[in-house]
Amino acid sequence: MTSVPNERSRGDIRALLKMALERSSSGRDALAQSIADICLEDGLVLNPREFALIFDILHKLIRRVEMRVRRDLAQRLASRGDVPRELIVTLANDQIDVAYPLLVESDVLEDADLIAITNDQKTSHQIAITLREKLSAAVSEALVNSENPHVIDSLVRNPAAEIARPVMRRLVDMSRDTTTLWRPLLQRHDLGADLAWQMSEWVGDALKEFISKNFPTGIDGLSDEIENAVEESASFEIDQQADLAVRIAEIERDGGISANTLVRALGDEDIELFEAMFARLTGIDAVAMPVIVYDPGGEPFAIACKACGLRQYEFEQLYLLLTKTLSGEHLADAEEFKRIRTYYRDLDELAAQTIIQEWRQAPSKAWQTA
Repeated sequence: MTSVPNERSRGDIRALLKMALERSSSGRDALAQSIADICLEDGLVLNPREFALIFDILHKLIRRVEMRVRRDLAQRLASRGDVPRELIVTLANDQIDVAYPLLVESDVLEDADLIAITNDQKTSHQIAITLREKLSAAVSEALVNSENPHVIDSLVRNPAAEIARPVMRRLVDMSRDTTTLWRPLLQRHDLGADLAWQMSEWVGDALKEFISKNFPTGIDGLSDEIENAVEESASFEIDQQADLAVRIAEIERDGGISANTLVRALGDEDIELFEAMFARLTGIDAVAMPVIVYDPGGEPFAIACKACGLRQYEFEQLYLLLTKTLSGEHLADAEEFKRIRTYYRDLDELAAQTIIQEWRQAPSKAWQTA
């Protein structure tokens, strides 16, 4: 019953070998797409030589085909366990819109691969890794070592992530100055009672009550000094947010948020005002701004700007100011700037608007639609 499709597939493989000689971009894209269509179809039986041959062709071509082809291939390979590891590692180190499904789903990636990607790649890659259904203690430690608050926040919120006791202790220490870690840490099943009780020194009243009900110890005897410090910190944060809201209201009354107002905020190095205005302009929750604005590659920021209709020179001015504000350098890297300028020029506005709509609903999932 299987001889007919196998004979057909072998003829197709011979055609693929012929296509491998094609040097044009369209020929390479067609070859990669044909491998996906023919050789990854369900129920197809290939002998080891054929299997190795087609994936060797694909691995050699993958960096030279268009991103849409790489993205489609990555999505199709993400759930497969019979694909050569070298190919999956190559795709997992690609741009995030290619790498995302593999970083989240692929079981072919080993801990060593995930740790290397965590150490070498951008925030977006690291956050994708934190979303895996299985995450070893070693990978979790590497993610915490990134010291990126957005990566760490996403990791702690994944109940399937294994976190070793020494790393958990580090996270509890971090939570002294990072209020967003309070609740997700206290909701983890692997947080020890002693660490939870330690957190009771600086968390708010509601979480102190949560600790007293859910951990086998009490929280009596907290000093007035600690209580006052917690209250003062919360009051300061509320005052900051209120002041920011007033400033944005004034800007909107004076003509609204525009590229010029964003430029002025970055020129004044007022990053808090810039983030708040950009969140208002894009319609995306302010808590997602760091992932979009500070990704080292600049693609998420470019997508958001394009979706808002900013012109080429407006985006370039913002990108240069943002780079200076974040790095302290007067000039962006020339090659990186050339790359992001081209990326923005070629980016389709309707496609960017589709992506940003996904970000409004679930920012951490938006990469797979990029």
